[in-house]
Amino acid sequence: MTADTKATASEPDRWKAALRNPYLIGPVKFILPLAVIPAVFAALYLTEPYDRFLVLSGLIAAYFVPPAGKESIIPIAILMGYPWWLIMLVIFLLDVAVSLFVVWNFDLALKIPLVGRLLEGGMRVARNYTEKQPWLRRFSTIGLTLFVFFPLQGTGAMNGSILGRLLGLDKTRVFSCVCIGSFTSCLVFALGADVLLDVYRQDPTLGIGLLVLIVVAVLAGVVGWRMREKRLRGRRPS
Repeated sequence: MTADTKATASEPDRWKAALRNPYLIGPVKFILPLAVIPAVFAALYLTEPYDRFLVLSGLIAAYFVPPAGKESIIPIAILMGYPWWLIMLVIFLLDVAVSLFVVWNFDLALKIPLVGRLLEGGMRVARNYTEKQPWLRRFSTIGLTLFVFFPLQGTGAMNGSILGRLLGLDKTRVFSCVCIGSFTSCLVFALGADVLLDVYRQDPTLGIGLLVLIVVAVLAGVVGWRMREKRLRGRRPS
């Protein structure tokens, strides 16, 4: 075996050793998720007119401020004329960045003052959900995906990633569940809002009627969910 052959053969070993180096991987895992968010803003800045970029940036910033969520930000953006696929992709990428950061850096992030308080609040929410909904532990993968999918108060990519950690799931499964839940949720809201807007443009009466039916169905679901939680709390021994 020649020297060149030995060097070529050892090249994969050097890459494997580099990938196992904590001094290299640690900073990459911390920086990479955070880099996704400015990358999204940069892509929007380069592809959208400046005034539309500013409006969409405001909607993205509002997405990180409770109680705003994809159930409100996505329809608002579509009503303002943004393509359904664009706002869906943007919100999904933001969820991917948040989930990846939490999954990779949970213990370290707890030590960061502001971020640590946010994560501790998410841990309280996740613990409350596991106590109120014990089926989440029995069907952890499906339950975590549904937790992220349904736009209930306290759900989402960050708290979903924290819940996956509390359920004892491995990092890859947690990230996959959060991505599936986020993507399907964003898709449903984006396509639903786009279709509803098209119906309204063709027949305003029918569009308003469908919107009222959706609002009534959502309110009925929320009321039913809360009544169920009250019954469960009433059955628990004091």
